[in-house]
This record gives sequence, structure tokens and C-alpha cells, in this order.
Amino acid sequence: MYNYGEENALFGGSSRELESADTDGNGMLDTFVSIADTDGDGVEDTIIKSFDYNQDGIIDTSTSYTDLNGDGVIDAVSKIIDSDYDGVADRQETFVDYDGDGVPDDAAALAYDQASGTIIPLSSDYLIDSLDSVQSTYAEQLDNFDPSESNPALVSGDPETSMEEWEFQGSTNRCALYSQKFVIQELTGEEVDIEEMEAIAEQNGWFNDGTAFLNMNKMLDLYGIENEMSFNNDISDIKECLDNGGKVIVSIDSDEIWRGEDHNIFSPMSGADHAVEVIGIDNTDPNNPMVILNDSGSPNGCGEMVPLDTFVDAWEDGNCQMITCYA
Repeated sequence: MYNYGEENALFGGSSRELESADTDGNGMLDTFVSIADTDGDGVEDTIIKSFDYNQDGIIDTSTSYTDLNGDGVIDAVSKIIDSDYDGVADRQETFVDYDGDGVPDDAAALAYDQASGTIIPLSSDYLIDSLDSVQSTYAEQLDNFDPSESNPALVSGDPETSMEEWEFQGSTNRCALYSQKFVIQELTGEEVDIEEMEAIAEQNGWFNDGTAFLNMNKMLDLYGIENEMSFNNDISDIKECLDNGGKVIVSIDSDEIWRGEDHNIFSPMSGADHAVEVIGIDNTDPNNPMVILNDSGSPNGCGEMVPLDTFVDAWEDGNCQMITCYA
């Protein structure tokens, strides 16, 4: 497995940096984009996107997008993850598109057990199945949570109460601020002024016509809300937080929820661009589980019901970022 301290160990050949960014303005670079010649033939064939989520100077997730046959189209994606932030990768997921149609034909997943030094193959069926089962949805077609049509015993969270705090952001880029506002009001019972929030966030460099992903909890910190930001989570982590009375904010690819955009894992340009509060998971219909959102970006976003597969697909574009919040 790849140790992130070994320069170029993952890519085997030469690489050069295209850009780097300090997304939260703390003076430390946390986002990197490079291009590499992985087969040493003198032609750059791979784009690499890497992130240092916990700001310790060590890359936590690195995704490579490779043109295997030299036709100018990305046909292989490999994601390497250091989920426990110890500097050693412990998971790898690979997708290959043999026929160039933008849909993965094969996938593989591996886990690394550092204690034993062994590599453990994981079932890759779920990787293909989850991509194949993604449902296209459109914002205006999404239903809103109705407690009278659900079984309370099969609903995680308290969506009915959380929906009371929802507001529409209009044409602003305040989605992360609104998501934090919803949570602060739910946990404190106090009204928060969004204009004041934006002014404070701008003054501190946390908001500049939008919020960088590492700044999505800064207002929570300011208002004294206990919170933790993490990445590479799964839906069970959201469910656990909601079941324990917590609140959850995530970053997602809004296009996949609002506009029915097909998932394209082979596009380096895909990524999260929107923050929402997850206020519930409804398993009333076990064949059609739904994730319930307070989505400030849609006029229909109060208790917005999104099919689980669609939500997970949109969430994965943000490396399954999650902010858990407790009173």
C-alpha cells in the first residue's frame, strides 16, 4: 500500500503540480492538483486530485483519473484513502470503463490492515451496483417529508421539528451559512440573523461569495456548538448521529439532486458544490429508503426527500464529508 510520505510512489513516473490551494485561509495548503506520466512514455496521462483534510501536512485522499489507451478520454479512476489520518493508506477503490461510455464496467476495492500488514480484498459488487442504481431526480419533482405518511419507528432524526428552521437562500451562495444557521437554531433555540452571520464570516475570511469545505463549521465553532468534521464516511455514520440526537451537515454535488445529472465518476471536474443539513433518514418503505434534507438552495427544499442512492452518489462527490453537531 502507498505511504503518503513517499514522493511519487503512487504514480510510478514523473509528475508536476498544476495548482494548489489554501481553501480555509489558514496559511496551510490543503488541496492539490497534479498531472503525471504514469507509464513513462513522455505523455502525461493522469490527473491527480489530493486533499489534506485534517491540516496535518499529510495527504488523506488522492484520486487519480487516467487515460489508459491514450485516446484523450479518462477511462480509469483510482481513489486511495487514509481514513484514520495516520499517514498510511488503508483503502483503495478502482473503477475502469473499458468501452468508453462513461459507465464503470469493472471495480475493485482493497483494504490494508496495518496491524497485520495484509491487504484484504473487499467485495466490489456494491461499487458497481450503487452506480448502476442511481436514480435521476429533479428538484421540483422531489417530495417533502410528511410525518403522517411515515412510520416514526423507522425514521432516524426528528425531521418534522428540523423543518421549522428551514429558509430559502434565494440567489445567494449562503448554503453553508444557512445549514449552520439551521443547526444553531435547532440546538440552542435562539434565532440567528443570516446577515450578521455573513458579515462575521466575511470578516474572518470564512465566506467569499461562498464557503470552502474546510470552513463549513466555523460559525458552529463561533456559536459554541460541539462539532466534528470528517471525510470518507458512509450512510451508517449519518444514521448513528441522527439516532443519537445529533445534527448533520454534508457537502454534495447539487446537480445530481436538482437537475438529474448522470453520475460520471470519470470526470475530474465533478465535485461537491453545495451544503445541506441532513435532518432524517426514512426507511418506512424498505425498498425505497429516503434521505431527508433541509436544502436552502431549492425553493422546495424544506424536508426535501431524496432517494438514498441518489443522495449517496451526490455525497460521494464531496468525499463523503460530514459535520456532526451536538448540543
